[in-house]
Amino acid sequence: MTTLPNNPESEQQRRERSDRYFRLSQRLLKHAQQQLELGDTVPASEKAYGAVSHAVKSYAELRGWNHYNHYRVELILDQLRDEWDDPELTIFHTVVKELHSNFFEYELGTTRVGDRLRTASTLLGKLETIRNAPPRPLPSAGLSNEQRRRLSQLMQPRVQEQVPAENLPPLEDLPE
Repeated sequence: MTTLPNNPESEQQRRERSDRYFRLSQRLLKHAQQQLELGDTVPASEKAYGAVSHAVKSYAELRGWNHYNHYRVELILDQLRDEWDDPELTIFHTVVKELHSNFFEYELGTTRVGDRLRTASTLLGKLETIRNAPPRPLPSAGLSNEQRRRLSQLMQPRVQEQVPAENLPPLEDLPE
């Protein structure tokens, strides 16, 4: 089983939060593309990285997984790579992480940021497909030690309180 057992939240509550995270990810990617068109690579970089992170969080919400740090976002992608047998999920994320670094280091030019934005867009498409499909649970008897440790960390209760969907960044403040 790869979802939280005895999770007191309803599936509807998780779906609402998931939808909000995913809509935010789509808007962030669109804003990243607009910033890139203006030649402003720093905010374009961080918005594209944020778009991917929010899409991963969107999926984690559906599964009831703890996603409250960068490390867990990577664990989620590792889990999805295994469940879907798709190494591009983690390869593309590694490329997109360069955008996060660019926010702090300002090392990538417009062309390279554009390349990575296209990778982020492709990764978002893959995550949307996965998000809309039924989960592919791995049989517990066939899990490696690494997979067991990963799932154990994803299923740990959140240290902080769960963020209500209405407390996520307001979508209406972002232009279409």
